[in-house]
Amino acid sequence: MRTKITALLLAVLLIMGLTGCSAYARWKLSTPTLPHTQATPAPSAAPAPTQQPSSGLSRRQKLYGSAGLLTEPTVLVSVYINDAAGGRVWTENAKAETRQYLATAVQWLHEQAETYGQTLNLYYDDGAANSSLCRSYTPHAAVRGGRDSDESDALLTELDAVSATLDTAALQQTYGTDRIAFLYFLPVSGASFTMVHYADDGDDYYYEYSCLYRYDVYAADGESESPATYAHELLHLFGAPDLYEGSSDDFVDDALIAYVEENYPDEIMNSTYNDDGTSSFTSVDKTISPLTAYCLGLTDTCPELELFPKLADVTPGVFRHADGGPSTDSGDGGTDAADDPAWPGAVAV
Repeated sequence: MRTKITALLLAVLLIMGLTGCSAYARWKLSTPTLPHTQATPAPSAAPAPTQQPSSGLSRRQKLYGSAGLLTEPTVLVSVYINDAAGGRVWTENAKAETRQYLATAVQWLHEQAETYGQTLNLYYDDGAANSSLCRSYTPHAAVRGGRDSDESDALLTELDAVSATLDTAALQQTYGTDRIAFLYFLPVSGASFTMVHYADDGDDYYYEYSCLYRYDVYAADGESESPATYAHELLHLFGAPDLYEGSSDDFVDDALIAYVEENYPDEIMNSTYNDDGTSSFTSVDKTISPLTAYCLGLTDTCPELELFPKLADVTPGVFRHADGGPSTDSGDGGTDAADDPAWPGAVAV
């Protein structure tokens, strides 16, 4: 389990630094890097402390965070992170590949939702020229990646600030919704993760985003993160819990995990890999089980409600702390919640 940063959300004037994009268990021994372009972009304008952008939220926003239910119209903004410190930047070919994988993941989400009688309305970067849903940003903090994806508080602070800046009235007017989430594409090898809002957070940590790495740290050198990984992380944004050992969700215990593995062997929240440990890149060969569908609000019931009583406390689309307050274990060697009683949240991986 990773932790949310302890710093307050920062608003930042990054219009010049956020540029529109043009059209168009295995261990690894080394970390590949993206090809260099002719010049690594200089860091974007530094975030400037200001009043929290999340003030004045409605009760519903405080409950769900910036992304609500999967069945609600939602805007997904892609932000490509260039690593000035490491000289790793995104090429147009690399961006095109991620767009293809994202499109595959979103299409799969639509198909899965239809099996539950639901129609989705997700807006995402499709490669259109000067798209408002595609940006680039060069942080001051270095990008780490690696097996634990132990990104620094400094980097996560910047990503929170970028999210606050990109959530504009113009964007909401264009797409007719205030439900928004961010996809940060990191140019290194790592284990992708998602920063979610908890109902206990209230006004804090409102903006929700997924950090998607260029390469899969558990795969062979140079193998990209798969569309299934994209889909898995996207589902976290809308309330889907991890259904594997080590899950940070209170109701996911050994009994439930064993049940899922036996009854829903292709459940995407249990694993994104194929049975032989490989990944698929032209399709997502997984399913959303009735259990996950219930957590997402795709259905109002599931067989597991009678089998696992703790599920009765789940509000679809909403994460809550097990004890009704902040978690106390960061689990990644970073800043621990015990060091800051006001620390509000954790994330799904």
